[in-house]
Amino acid sequence: DTADVHRATFYAHYKDIYDLYEQLGDTLIDEIGAIIGDPSRTYEDLFKALIDYVIDNAKTCRIFLKDRTFYERISGFLEEKYFDIWQYETGQSEVTEEWRFLTRYHMQGCLALISRWVEDGYTYPKDKFTDIILKIDTHFDEIFS
Repeated sequence: DTADVHRATFYAHYKDIYDLYEQLGDTLIDEIGAIIGDPSRTYEDLFKALIDYVIDNAKTCRIFLKDRTFYERISGFLEEKYFDIWQYETGQSEVTEEWRFLTRYHMQGCLALISRWVEDGYTYPKDKFTDIILKIDTHFDEIFS
């Protein structure tokens, strides 16, 4: 009723509300994947685009980042994307155990920061938040050097 969508229209597109929820999560992951998958972006541009995406999709991100199952799913997805980027940048084909540990640490940290920022209603200024993420990322890259 609130969405002003007739029941028949809803069920023409989704099996049930769980199907809708899953498809929304899939869309969120696909759209984030499109941002991350652009190899021409600098890390600064990538993080700025991700932060803009989180702001532009505030309600959806707030819902999904509270969902532990989705959080684990997006975390795994981001780790795999990170491996792809590093393999592309370094020319290495093998993902070492060290990479796996460091990637998990980095991805969980970034997600935790973004989740905290979302939970707080984006009260911390976007530019300062972006600077924090970039500063961490810069120092993290030094570890891999």
